[in-house]
Amino acid sequence: MINYDGLYTLIGYNFKRIRKEKIKVTQEKLAEELNLSRSFISHIESPKVNKGISIDTLFLISQKYNIDIREFFQGYEKFLK
Repeated sequence: MINYDGLYTLIGYNFKRIRKEKIKVTQEKLAEELNLSRSFISHIESPKVNKGISIDTLFLISQKYNIDIREFFQGYEKFLK
């Protein structure tokens, strides 16, 4: 069985890392550029997140900022056991 809460946390961790290291913007700036709320960005990046981000939004971000979408799932293998 897949641990979805852990997977959401992993995606959120990678999301935050990508935002800071590759896109190099604040939560506020990213939210503005994507027409999302800052609280949504904060929620996704929270280690206590219990709901995931849609694949549509991840795809939008990967296309807009030229990021390989697989980076959001880096480390997923541990959730397949």
